[in-house]
Amino acid sequence: MSKKDNHKVHPTPDWLTSDYLQEKLGIYLKNSSLKLEKLHAKPAIANGENYTSVIIRINVEYTTKETKDKQALTFLVKNTFADREPAGDVLINYGVYTREMDVYENILPQLAYILRNELKDPRKFFAATINVDRERDSIIFEDMSLDHYKVVCRRTKVDLEHTHLLLEKLASFHAAASVLAERRPGIYAKNYDRGFFNKYTRAYGPIMINLLEALSRSLSSDQELGPRYKAKIDRLVERLMDYGEKSTTNNPGDFLTLTHGDLWTTNFMFKYDEKDHPINAIFIDFQFCLWNSPAIDLHYFFATSLQDHLRFDHQTELVQFYYYKLVDALKKLKYSGRIPSLFDFQLQFRSRGFYAVFCSLLFEPVMQYEGKEHASIEQILSDSESGMRFKDSVYESEAVKKKLSITLRFLDQFGLLDDM
Repeated sequence: MSKKDNHKVHPTPDWLTSDYLQEKLGIYLKNSSLKLEKLHAKPAIANGENYTSVIIRINVEYTTKETKDKQALTFLVKNTFADREPAGDVLINYGVYTREMDVYENILPQLAYILRNELKDPRKFFAATINVDRERDSIIFEDMSLDHYKVVCRRTKVDLEHTHLLLEKLASFHAAASVLAERRPGIYAKNYDRGFFNKYTRAYGPIMINLLEALSRSLSSDQELGPRYKAKIDRLVERLMDYGEKSTTNNPGDFLTLTHGDLWTTNFMFKYDEKDHPINAIFIDFQFCLWNSPAIDLHYFFATSLQDHLRFDHQTELVQFYYYKLVDALKKLKYSGRIPSLFDFQLQFRSRGFYAVFCSLLFEPVMQYEGKEHASIEQILSDSESGMRFKDSVYESEAVKKKLSITLRFLDQFGLLDDM
């Protein structure tokens, strides 16, 4: 995004009071004598970094009976959009808020136990959950920036060293999630079937189609790309949601797991050693977790977060790297299901290839947006002059046009822009 503040800043919710936080922290720290002395709240992320929720960083000072000296603590509060904004009206159809609360309250603690005690990996995978409040649709969790975890720049993206580390951690996460499903049949049966594409709702359809139409308009004046790709993009407008559903339909014999579902640079963090090499990676933001093929996480990550030379020149070998890490973790955890061969897994990856289309052509340009227009889901949905200006400006920058010339050719060679 541009340095200009072009997003609405959401106020701190009225219910997020000193008394409320004092009660929740007292429970988490198992100290009923905890007394909040000071509270400061501010937005936790830059405007434009998140389109689906409000995240607030809370700094508090407190005392207890055991120590009269003030203790400091910082944590994050994640809350749904207030006032029933268009973003909330879309996302409510996907159950993302109740799902993420369930993930933080029930799923992640079990996965963390498996990863730590059975896979014998002492590294963190997720932020600790402090409190889940279903009445207020909010989650309080550990602020990993205090332990020097950082997100990478969404414009420079991740290099090979970061990619290998993240794929290793992703493979372990996927393996543990599959093993948990074996041990707890039905644990993902409710509310883990609604990703961006699903058979229950197409509420995201207008967002994707409006962006695809903006891409088509940009190709109208592009003498190089327009003649080659505009007609294909126009046909895709009518078929986008059908192809998306097809790309996430599970087939007999597919290896399935709990996928993150929204795996891009804002939703994972790295910790570094004294020489600035990444030594650990953790996952955050689990609103779009989905019981599906791990290939959708790979496509999403590759399309939105890899440096270009890695995605376009080394994608197949990165899938192989991930696959061997996955198999190793599954065997260590004594997974009893069928483990696909590398050949079968590569086919499974290719069969989910359309997932890369919407990530590459719709989501990534918005993620990379640096223009001056107000950026929001409301703007993407709007046919107003301001909304049209924003959508068109997403595809106007020279950087986006240059990237599209590579991306469109890359997708087209796999037949992903043709009738399927």
